[in-house]
Amino acid sequence: MNSETSSRPPRVFFWCVAIVVGIVQVWAHRNDVSPDSISYVEIGGATARDGLHQIVNAYWSPLYPFLLSILFRFLHPSAEWEFAAVHFLNFVVYLGSLACFELFLKELILARLTAGELPESSLPVSDRTIWIWGYVFFLWASCFWLGPAAVTPDLCVAVVVYLASALLFRIGRGRRSWIVFAGLGALLGIGYLTKAAMFPVSFVFLFSAFCLSRGDGVSFRGAALRTLLATGTFAIFALPLIVSLSAIKGRATFGDAGRINYTEYVNRATRWVHWQGEPAGTGSPAHPTRKIFSEPAVFEFASPVQGSYPPWYDPSYWYEGVRPQFVLKDQLWALFRGANMYLKIFSKSGALWMVLLALWIASKRVIAGGRLTAATWLVILPSLAALALYALVHVEFRFIGPLGLILVLVALARVRIMMGTERRWVGRFHLVMILAPALAVAWAVSRDLFDVIANKPYEPWVVAQQLHTMGIPPGTEVGVIGSAGDTYWAHLGGMRIIAEIPEKEDLRFVAADDARRQQVLALFSSVGAKIVVTGNAAVANPAEGWREIPGTRHFVLELPGSGASPGKK
Repeated sequence: MNSETSSRPPRVFFWCVAIVVGIVQVWAHRNDVSPDSISYVEIGGATARDGLHQIVNAYWSPLYPFLLSILFRFLHPSAEWEFAAVHFLNFVVYLGSLACFELFLKELILARLTAGELPESSLPVSDRTIWIWGYVFFLWASCFWLGPAAVTPDLCVAVVVYLASALLFRIGRGRRSWIVFAGLGALLGIGYLTKAAMFPVSFVFLFSAFCLSRGDGVSFRGAALRTLLATGTFAIFALPLIVSLSAIKGRATFGDAGRINYTEYVNRATRWVHWQGEPAGTGSPAHPTRKIFSEPAVFEFASPVQGSYPPWYDPSYWYEGVRPQFVLKDQLWALFRGANMYLKIFSKSGALWMVLLALWIASKRVIAGGRLTAATWLVILPSLAALALYALVHVEFRFIGPLGLILVLVALARVRIMMGTERRWVGRFHLVMILAPALAVAWAVSRDLFDVIANKPYEPWVVAQQLHTMGIPPGTEVGVIGSAGDTYWAHLGGMRIIAEIPEKEDLRFVAADDARRQQVLALFSSVGAKIVVTGNAAVANPAEGWREIPGTRHFVLELPGSGASPGKK
């Protein structure tokens, strides 16, 4: 091993930078919320109160809500600081993902050293350079692909992917002990508990592990037995959830997120909520949300699912009966859409394009590309398989964080410096490779700092508090006109949305005559709603009794017989 094998850049410096970047990002986005976030938070809260059976959900995987339940059980954050506490958990997981990424990077460097690829015309870049590239690109990916601001399980998936890929490198280097394979199986089981998409990807990891374990005196039987151990360990973690979900659904399933998303994004069924069986061929809903009016569409969903917004607390209940089908035309369109999204992801901030340009220019006089060994291909095969799996259905930035970063670093690790190249050209090449992502990180951090200084009001909390001040108590059942999926104020105020006019349908409500508007509002009251809330000013006609919620962009209407008194303090 050469003298630079363990020669890293100042590790403490990069950890400090990572901590600062994470803290700034978390604090700047501490009040950012998405419909997914609300569901995870509510399932975590229900688990903390009522027990582990609450995390068995065919759409949302259980590990992240379980971690949230531990957070809520020990910290007991107030409603106002609940989401900030959730971001604190994300920050801890983010630091864990950095530690796991370091293990992956170490194994990548060790695998490069043992590859035996030493042509006389070029030399590999130093280990120190790989470490620097790794840290800088990790920070860049945390700012533009997947960081602690997103309240989703994807950072937990990153931990699993980095560690599992590191173990594949270790197996490829000849470290093929039974403990390594058992550890790989356990990791993959935890990965499945983190996100259902990891279930099929886990079998690609196991295939790679089997292929990498062959050789150096390990027989086919020995490799098969080790892989069988990994598979058995994986099953120990996965089977309890699979059995529970299958019992609830009355059919074999490891989760319904894939079938629902495929039907929505490929077969073009109604996305997210209120699927009523359209278009033809997507199945027949067993128990959809109840459509109680058509012009505009009004949906009621007071029972039986819990949550501040039941349609998104357990989409698998409302989408029971959905049937994905393969249609070549639809699948090709989904692949085109996925490829376009991957291009956008690659192009984010422009840093990777600058790196690609630097590599192309340097290839003329500075660098040469080394080949990927068969073992390295097997290590990145699961990442490639996961990217292909997402491309078949739906791609988002947060999905590809660890997968894309692994591919970038594996590619950069093959870069070799041509013999006889002037030091100044090598220095310029390294400078561009570091500056391109580093400047993008600096821009992202400065943007987040601006948001921290601006200290925007936490509107969902203001809405919830003002509703209480206006006489709307916790436990009130409400209707919503407009998008209800991101109405975090309902959760914070302890209220429950039981009916809504979805987004875009609210335009029909605005255009309706007075008689129809009153008919629709009476429907809200008839299903048990005490008030109706909207964020669309065009909906809120003062003549009907709508009042602005002070300090917000929302409006509230008391329904007859509600007992609430909006406007009284």
